Amino acid sequence: MNRTVLFFAGFCIVLLQFFMVREITAMLLGTEMVILLVTVAYFSGFSVGYMIAGLIDEKTLKVLAVITWAIHLTLPFSLHYLGGSLADYKFGLTFLLLLFVTTFLLSSFFSVLAPRFIDGVNDGRNSIAPLYGAELSGGLVAVVLILLSGFLPPVATPLFYQCALALLVGLIVDNKSFRLALTVGVVAYAFSYNPLQSHSVAFYYEKVQRIEGAKTLMSVNSAYQKVDFIQSGSDRRNLYLNGLQNYGSDSLSDFNTFLSKVPALLVKPDKALIVGSGSMESVLYLSRLAREVTTVEIDQAVIDGSRKYLDDKKRLTKVTNWNVVIDDAKRFMGETNGRYDLIVMDVPAPLTVQVGLLHSVDFYQMAKRKLARNGLMAVSLSGTFRAGNSTPITVVAGLAEVFDDLVVYTPGAGERSYALAGNRVVFSQEQLETILRHEGAGDAYIHSSSEVMEIIRGVEPMRFSDMSFPVRRSLKRVFRRITGG
Repeated sequence: MNRTVLFFAGFCIVLLQFFMVREITAMLLGTEMVILLVTVAYFSGFSVGYMIAGLIDEKTLKVLAVITWAIHLTLPFSLHYLGGSLADYKFGLTFLLLLFVTTFLLSSFFSVLAPRFIDGVNDGRNSIAPLYGAELSGGLVAVVLILLSGFLPPVATPLFYQCALALLVGLIVDNKSFRLALTVGVVAYAFSYNPLQSHSVAFYYEKVQRIEGAKTLMSVNSAYQKVDFIQSGSDRRNLYLNGLQNYGSDSLSDFNTFLSKVPALLVKPDKALIVGSGSMESVLYLSRLAREVTTVEIDQAVIDGSRKYLDDKKRLTKVTNWNVVIDDAKRFMGETNGRYDLIVMDVPAPLTVQVGLLHSVDFYQMAKRKLARNGLMAVSLSGTFRAGNSTPITVVAGLAEVFDDLVVYTPGAGERSYALAGNRVVFSQEQLETILRHEGAGDAYIHSSSEVMEIIRGVEPMRFSDMSFPVRRSLKRVFRRITGG
């Protein structure tokens, strides 16, 4: 029995951490620092469990097992309802601390089991290695399940967790009548998961993101991030990755126009590469202007969701000159033999280390080697290019270090600036101004080379060896979230 209990404990520990990191960090607009805080809280709970394990008798352990099962049977729905309810109060510190404590409490029970079922049998004669091995084996099985989660229905992974937890609690409580209750609970969870998940996620986005009449189209925890497709009462569809909007607003639609369509009109590409997929609106524009379009995207869930829920607006099923490669962009760029007339960086702002790597000098150097002779690389600067605006000037500093030619422009709305970089820019400023005006940019501002160099003077770009910039940005975002600033 001891080995079986510890196997299921190891399985639940790893799978629960996967859920907690995904769900809670998405609520806090997840970055590495948020993930770190949630992970610290999660493993702090283990420390408490180890400390109090010796004070818990068998009867108390059974009570804790039942309480744990009852609470965990509400996951992840209760987290969505909790986060949405707290949004109205705008108490950032309370929000963060409550989620911190919630994570802390959810993990404590499992760490009580190791001292009880491992140390408790260590009488000096029996080896305890098989017991620790059982717990480790359970954790490894959970890791495999997480890696396969992208190929399974959304309900599969949480249902596996509930089954494992029910078996674990059943072994501890050891009561036939209660085992029936556990079975009923798991069955009820399986049948109610989809409606509860859809309603709770919609509730959260309606309260936090103010999406009136929100309806959940898709919500999954992929191996890489939390992916949510949400429809508003006015039928506008939104894409959120880790709680951050990637599609759905008018400004984001303009973003795709100025990032992909404008440079495509300038360079008239034969072959175009899109790094990242977002809403895949860039595919729509480039497929009409290029002979061949390739998208490299690391997360299959984003591609699948966009094809299913955004295709009526993008008409992607009618695009015949587009292919998708599911791969890490860094590896793809290092291994592909392709040469591209246009590379579009359709990725989020470098608020996390993983995205920061795609805005680094090292990645830009790989991209430069894949450009055709007069090819261009189009990059969003994630803000207005001006002195003191850290993200745009840091991204431009990296581009300026790598590429021979660089053009920075800010459409009339002024919310975002964009950069076109290449080995040799062959279009004129007048051509760029004409296209921008035709695409609704208004009085766009094109920054002179001397102005660009003056603004980025002394700015250190991101590098594979130095990702301090997204870490600093992450810290600032956590602070603003806590303070409500």
